[in-house]
Amino acid sequence: MKHTKLAVTVIAIGFLLGGCGIAERAKDLTSKHDADSVAAPGLKDGELAVPSNYREWPVFLADIDKVDAKQIRDIYISPIGSKTKEGEAFPVGTIAVMEIWNPQMSAAGNLEMDSNGKLIKADLKSVFLMGKSVGAGAMVPESLRNGDWVYASYQADGVTSNGPDATACRACHVPQADKDWVHRYDEYFASRAH
Repeated sequence: MKHTKLAVTVIAIGFLLGGCGIAERAKDLTSKHDADSVAAPGLKDGELAVPSNYREWPVFLADIDKVDAKQIRDIYISPIGSKTKEGEAFPVGTIAVMEIWNPQMSAAGNLEMDSNGKLIKADLKSVFLMGKSVGAGAMVPESLRNGDWVYASYQADGVTSNGPDATACRACHVPQADKDWVHRYDEYFASRAH
């Protein structure tokens, strides 16, 4: 499993503060929270790594057809975020992972649909992340602040970065301030009610 900045930070703080009691508490914090499922404090856009286990997380929403963009989106939410109640902000440490899939196309270049009228997935195009990291909002121009959320974008391999510039992500999420800057917030909680 990859070690994220959270695990390193927690353990480093434990050693810096010294004493068995403090070091043990730091170790306990790391083991209680899967370090690969929690956004570390102090991240900047582009620094959030794709968690290796995100497909084991609760599904936020799946099979979101974006016909005009020729995309299918699947969104996963980290375990800590999945415990959020409707009307609440997602807690610090929450990570959302959005897979962007290319749809199947016919030989004539038309979108192919299944029997339910849904786009059919072809190949994974890219992976986008948003994570809530303590202090992240202070590092962003006020007009683009999304609370303490940070963003990262990767190619389909989940390793190759699409670059640290998250201006488009931030601009898209700004209008969602009353929903903790999370698109489809209401749809997610409605789906959990069923």
